[in-house]
Amino acid sequence: MDSRELTGATGEIQRLLDENEQLRTSLESSLDENSRLAEDRDRLLHRVTVLARELQLANAAYQRPSPAPSPLDDLGREALQSQTEEELRVAFEELQVVTEELEVANASLQQTNAQLEARVQERTRELATINAALRKSEAAFRTLIEGIPQLPWRSRRGGDWTWSSQQWTSYTGRSREESLGPGWLLALHPDDRARAEAAWAAANPAQPLEFPARIYHAREGRYRHFHTRAAPVLTEDGAVAEWLGTCTDVDDILQLQQRQRVLVDELQHRTRNLMSVVQAVMLRTIKGSTSLEEFQRCMDDRMQALARAQGLLSRSGGGKVTFDALLHEELSAHVDIDEEGNGAQVSTSGARGIPLPSSSVQTLALALHELATNATKYGALATADGRLDVQWDVLPGGGDAPRLRMEWTESSVGEMPLLGAEAKGGGYGRELIERALPYQLGARTSYSFGADGVRCMIEVPVSAGETRLEDQA
Repeated sequence: MDSRELTGATGEIQRLLDENEQLRTSLESSLDENSRLAEDRDRLLHRVTVLARELQLANAAYQRPSPAPSPLDDLGREALQSQTEEELRVAFEELQVVTEELEVANASLQQTNAQLEARVQERTRELATINAALRKSEAAFRTLIEGIPQLPWRSRRGGDWTWSSQQWTSYTGRSREESLGPGWLLALHPDDRARAEAAWAAANPAQPLEFPARIYHAREGRYRHFHTRAAPVLTEDGAVAEWLGTCTDVDDILQLQQRQRVLVDELQHRTRNLMSVVQAVMLRTIKGSTSLEEFQRCMDDRMQALARAQGLLSRSGGGKVTFDALLHEELSAHVDIDEEGNGAQVSTSGARGIPLPSSSVQTLALALHELATNATKYGALATADGRLDVQWDVLPGGGDAPRLRMEWTESSVGEMPLLGAEAKGGGYGRELIERALPYQLGARTSYSFGADGVRCMIEVPVSAGETRLEDQA
């Protein structure tokens, strides 16, 4: 039932109550008239009784023999008796008239009473129907109010609350009595109370009341951001009867918006870095390529490596990419390995969950890609007998940031190039490791050809506050 239906029901109840009051007044008037007639009848009956007694006494006196009755005495007694009889006759006639009037009044009263009783019963049924509808509407309204996630309340003009919901009490820990009047302000953050009072001071029927404020969460023991909004309930003449409002929790939305801004800034930063990396890779690939087909093949491989790194960054959801995840992503693109990073020719071991700075993921991914590509084409993974072993750990930095140290060791590789010979594959991977990593990431690196395979060491700084060691492989 909306406000117009509620107003109509209230008006109908008032109309029925007024009609019942009119019926009651009419019944009381009829009862008063009957009471007056009954008093007149009782008075006449008393008069008739007195006259009858006087007449009886007069007859008795008249019939009593006297020693010497005189004619004058007889005349006096006859006159008195005649007068009494006349008065008695008049009294009887008045009594008859009053009795007839009383009978008519009683009949009318009985009819009126029957009509009143029927109308009262009808109005009582109507009132019962309206009250039942009101109770049903009130129950539905209460269920609706108690079911919404907001914190509903009611207030007079100026912000003095007259009612607060159970949601408000459960959330803030403040009872309804404590929240009445201006007491609800105590649940707001002290720095936001002046804003709330200023919003109430400027509130008017032309626009809804709105203001942001932090409200104390009793269970969590902290303040959360809320958006408070209220609309006025107007009377027929346009005056504000009261304000109905809610407080809506927007803390999670604000956190998501802040996170979105951080992610957008991070995306812009990564995009700029990615474009720089792509440009550098393209220029170096052009320089090391002898044909367009070779350039296309190398660029495709390196772009796929960057795409895998970007996929890890995206899946991290704004978090950090770990080294073991980056290594597993790159090795699995070249050779079959299990979840632990081990395969028929590959073994990996090291601390899990070491987060990498986002700025170093792309370049380090390219370095691992070049190592894995060269191992697949020319090194340990190119022969059935070759072995690849990758180990890593975190070294304490002393006064500096801690450093991730990785050792890449290939073995059982035949036909290793002679010392000083040009590297197979154009030497881009070695150049990336020995020059780009130290320049871009402040890394320490070494790259050498052993008797039976490649040896590579990379040390790259990691943040001390972000380093987290999990289980050892």
